[in-house]
Amino acid sequence: MVSSRKQARSAIVAERRAKAVQMRVAGISPTIIAQTLDYGSSAAAIKDITRALQKAAKEEQIASEQLLQMEIDRLDRLMAAIWPKAIGGDVKAVEQAEKLIVRRCNLLGLDLINRNGSENSDVVSLLGSLFEQLRNRHVPAGVTVESVEVVEAIEVGEAEEAL
Repeated sequence: MVSSRKQARSAIVAERRAKAVQMRVAGISPTIIAQTLDYGSSAAAIKDITRALQKAAKEEQIASEQLLQMEIDRLDRLMAAIWPKAIGGDVKAVEQAEKLIVRRCNLLGLDLINRNGSENSDVVSLLGSLFEQLRNRHVPAGVTVESVEVVEAIEVGEAEEAL
């Protein structure tokens, strides 16, 4: 009995909240909404509308996350199916694997991340930074690496062209 009263009350609140949101979206003032839907004040109407919008946004975020996870799971299954062939050297499978990797990066935003810490994200700057990091890790002190100098020259040339 208590449960059915609570459910009935929840349904009434949800219906009133939905009407309040519809009215606000239509441009009706909180004062009029409060009067029309029997809220105690315009502040109470605003609070209820805000709660409804926050709940909708949270549900939308959860739905988006679930959809993203579903797509990632699909990509995982596809990758698992072609991976043995790709590792075995099948060129078509390698191409498909690469496409799946690119798609995964796009979905997860990995293609937008600048992981090397450079100030800008153009390809030449990224390559220059990567070469510099490799040189610092693997080249003995005092040895110059011409390829880094070439990349730095390209960066300077492109910077001058941009001006």
